[in-house]
Amino acid sequence: MAEDKMIEASNSPTDEQKTKSKKTLTELITLWVGVIGSVITITLTIWNTHTKSEIDKREESLKELEVKLKERTTGLEESRERVDRYKWVLSLFNDLNEKDEKKKNFTIGLVRLALTPGEAEQLFAGLQTSSDKELQSLGQSGITAIQNEPIGVLVSQMNAGTADVRKSAVATLVRDYKSSSQAIALVLRTYDPDRIDNLSPSAIINGLYYLSATDPAAWDRQQAEAGRQLAARLEARGGGQQTKAAIETFKLLLPKLTGEAGAGAGNQS
Repeated sequence: MAEDKMIEASNSPTDEQKTKSKKTLTELITLWVGVIGSVITITLTIWNTHTKSEIDKREESLKELEVKLKERTTGLEESRERVDRYKWVLSLFNDLNEKDEKKKNFTIGLVRLALTPGEAEQLFAGLQTSSDKELQSLGQSGITAIQNEPIGVLVSQMNAGTADVRKSAVATLVRDYKSSSQAIALVLRTYDPDRIDNLSPSAIINGLYYLSATDPAAWDRQQAEAGRQLAARLEARGGGQQTKAAIETFKLLLPKLTGEAGAGAGNQS
């Protein structure tokens, strides 16, 4: 009996063994909890990264769509604005056929302002190819106006308030438009009786300086006559020493102008 009890006692686990067994189970559970937690964290990280990537792609797509919509909206607005300009230009057609040259030229100027340079050039070039003589003439007038624009800017700058701008304009005219009949005509026009009072003394001298430097062969008879009359008017107006010197230099050009008007101008000087 005693031996049976001893064997039974030796087979039953001790408290120490029970404690070790519990610790091992606890550690195992803790380990697995940690592993599962790590797996869940990694999974969530991957999922969040994927989700963020998808959201970023959608946001980028929405931005691209917004840009395209804005471009289309801008294009539609530009198309409407272009159509409105074309309609307005069409409404000026009757004025373009005016016999009054001043009104006709003014209307051509309005058309030129309403259209882009490319549109205006295409319009007037197209009119030049028309079988209608009046439309051909209108097209030529429009092309001439376009070609004269840079010259017109320089001519107006000769009357600018800044000396550097005036000097630059005169120098460019002399360098690039010495043989330009259009430039000569535009400068002569600034001395018209109804416009000359708008010129500063510097502008009067600048214009004479340019005219004096032009090629005599570029002057037509009408311009030569206008030059002769201009010299007479300016002498009658008087002015300072610089103005008088500019007039005298200009008068030296008049005898060189070809044609009957040029010869007449030489007799006057």
